Amino acid sequence: MGRKANDDTGERMPVVRSTPDFGVFYRREYAAVATLTMVLTRSRTAAEDIAQDAFLRAHRDWNRVSHFDNPEGWVRRVATNLAMSRFRRMRSEAKALLRLQPRSMTTQMSPEATEFWAEVRKLPVRQAQVVALHYVEDRSVDEVAELLEITPGSVKTHLHRARQTLGDRFGSREEAP
Repeated sequence: MGRKANDDTGERMPVVRSTPDFGVFYRREYAAVATLTMVLTRSRTAAEDIAQDAFLRAHRDWNRVSHFDNPEGWVRRVATNLAMSRFRRMRSEAKALLRLQPRSMTTQMSPEATEFWAEVRKLPVRQAQVVALHYVEDRSVDEVAELLEITPGSVKTHLHRARQTLGDRFGSREEAP
């Protein structure tokens, strides 16, 4: 329902908010919700998927959602929750991959390389991902950017910061193996 208003007799009556049909709501709000999720995900593709998923949920429950005081806020909350869930899922997957991959390689690596990759795993997640994709898989900056859905400039920044940190930890500024 909504707020209450006084009628001619002074009694408080519910104010019924006029909510447009779902098509009007979708056309009016989609671009703003997609933009919001793009800021959170840094990926246009992911943002569009998340926004569409949020609107799909709104459409599925439109009989209920359309009567909320703020259906626009509801769909944004759903979209931001989905974006954060995506981030947490990606972070968990990256941590799992970083934990699993080097263990299988340790029998083939020198003690120095084993120590190096142990330090890489201590880096912030995005830096470790960039280092692993760039050096283990020999991927270009553009390929890493595409895989991680970030800009090439971000990849370069993460590589630079990782190299600085690793250089400080190993006492040199040499490039990673």
